Amino acid sequence: MTTYPNLLVDTCNRAYERFVRAFDGVSAEQANAFPAAGSAPQIKSMAWLAWHTARELDFQIAALNGTSPLWHSQGWKDRFPFAVADDEQDWRHTLEQAQRIRTGNTGTLLGYLKAATDAAAAYIAKLRETELDDIVDENWTPPVTRGVRLVSIIDDAVMHSGQVFYARRLLGLSD
Repeated sequence: MTTYPNLLVDTCNRAYERFVRAFDGVSAEQANAFPAAGSAPQIKSMAWLAWHTARELDFQIAALNGTSPLWHSQGWKDRFPFAVADDEQDWRHTLEQAQRIRTGNTGTLLGYLKAATDAAAAYIAKLRETELDDIVDENWTPPVTRGVRLVSIIDDAVMHSGQVFYARRLLGLSD
């Protein structure tokens, strides 16, 4: 397992597995709770963290792959009781905006994250190593390559998979 796609896919899958462990035994009410809203409003709920991670994997991989996000193509948008614009920068959500991201079913939330993780893994597995050097975004200096974008996407998923455990602990739940 020393080739680049295997390492990227393994890292992506580990982030998903960490989310699954974090949500074990968690109710929808607990998942939707903001554990430090009064003192640290930027600490998001477990639900927001899982949804945001699925969304960033979904939308960014779809853009790289030239496909429609699973949010639309697989109907995930219809399975959640909130509305979010496709171009909404959810990583900038205020406490009030983030509190609109709620789930009644953690299984649905993890289902979307699993679908997005699987789509990312399938996309990465089909790439040739030379494609990692393709420029995919010229809005930065230096321009962003496909490889750099993939590392950024997966790094974000890994970071949020750790944050979900922090939110879990702030709720008083054990690991």
